[in-house]
Amino acid sequence: MPNLDDHRKVVSEKHKIFALNQPFSIFEFIETNFGGCDSIRRVFSLARSAKAVSLILEVIPPFGIILEENEDISSKFPTYAPGALIRASFWSVPIPEADNPPLSSDNFIGYAILKEDPILHPSCVWHVFEAVFPKYNHHHNCVPRPKKYQVRVLQKILETEGVLYCQQNQLNKACAQVALRSLLSRMVDDGDISYRTINRLAEPERPGFIWGKGLSIKQMRRVVTELGFKYNDVNYDEGGAKARRNLPYQKYAYAGLESGGGALLGFTLLGRPGKHIIPIYGHTFNKDTWVPDANLAYFQLGKHLGYIPSENWTSSFLAHDDNFGPNYCVPRLYIDKKNVGYVMEIFRPGIKSSGVNAEALAVSILYSILDNHADLTNPWVARLKKWADDKSVILRSQAMKKEEYITHLRSIEDWEGNREKAEICDSLGKGLPNFIWVVEISTPQLFPANERKIGEIVLDATKEITSKKSYNSLFVLARLPETYLFGGVIKKKAPEFTPIESQIKSHSSLIRV
Repeated sequence: MPNLDDHRKVVSEKHKIFALNQPFSIFEFIETNFGGCDSIRRVFSLARSAKAVSLILEVIPPFGIILEENEDISSKFPTYAPGALIRASFWSVPIPEADNPPLSSDNFIGYAILKEDPILHPSCVWHVFEAVFPKYNHHHNCVPRPKKYQVRVLQKILETEGVLYCQQNQLNKACAQVALRSLLSRMVDDGDISYRTINRLAEPERPGFIWGKGLSIKQMRRVVTELGFKYNDVNYDEGGAKARRNLPYQKYAYAGLESGGGALLGFTLLGRPGKHIIPIYGHTFNKDTWVPDANLAYFQLGKHLGYIPSENWTSSFLAHDDNFGPNYCVPRLYIDKKNVGYVMEIFRPGIKSSGVNAEALAVSILYSILDNHADLTNPWVARLKKWADDKSVILRSQAMKKEEYITHLRSIEDWEGNREKAEICDSLGKGLPNFIWVVEISTPQLFPANERKIGEIVLDATKEITSKKSYNSLFVLARLPETYLFGGVIKKKAPEFTPIESQIKSHSSLIRV
């Protein structure tokens, strides 16, 4: 049985190498060879913006999940005959014309597999079966946990990192299937997921699956669940105005990014019937945005929360749109809440609770600690107490393996250069749950400009967070300057903690993934 990434590694039948320097015209090349498909134009434009100077085009045979796709389409459309299949790879250095030119992952920008399905509309029979390009190289473009994909180019297996882009063909896959594959392929154990699998998992959910027509919300939920993932979602078409007012889609989309799984965002089209769904896999970070401070000071937005979510510093989500191409910035507030129909926050494997709920629980714990157990002799804890009283504390939730948190704890140092004792880190590593929510605590003066924090609250992410559970079963620890607090057992309606000394006496760097 072939592996699910074998279609990327299949040996080509023939190839050609192109130099992309001027006067080579991408527009003319695409119009001549691929019929002017917008998504293919986008792929070539991304390569050009990444300073690509060489292109290798390989003709490849259908193999693995591509061959499987052809079989499935043929079973439903008897007149279907597969067309050409091209693997395009882009390079930052000149590639000499040869059967086995020197190739290196260091110079490998990205790739796309372009598929011709002649049964499609005559004006656009090509589509991008898949493509991987790295995010735009900017410090404030954040893509949590991108995946490394291996792909053969000529006689060499190379590696590139990113989030898989996929495009629908309206035969065996529509926007929902390609969005699911885009997000889930980087987390499944087999390294990818086939459209046959997605469709077979969706089909039993009634009303049944209709070929080429996408998936219902119930079918998407079933696919995610059957593949072993947890999720948190909101169906705004059912929840109505109250859900749109109280459960903003931006918060759930952002939480999906911080959990490492990403998010699906569905919306209705304006001015014509129809719906569309896109995968969100990253975000931009604007450290100079005015909005969080202004919301709190001038418009009183967020006062009822008791804190400022770190999502406020997001200017745009990073997303694919299979109609247009990969790696787009979608302004965080661009889609009117009246048009949003659905959002799904997908949890990273091992995570069973939502980042939205983790923050809500953490803020309650933080205020309890600051009101009853904080050592205000530490100047940073005293400052934190004042900021909390002013409702200007920032919380940022990160879903992590315990090993990732311990690695972070070993690496940080405070402003005076102090580092945590190795024995403390060793002890914590033995006692933590396998998966945790780390809710970082910061302030507007530290978080955006300096990317630093005062401490964090750690919750057990292997358990679901419900309104019926007290935080006794979920709270793991709180770390503030000079101290860890463990326990949190409620006695006489107030939690009691066991303190242990920490060597980190002031602020330290945020978690980076």
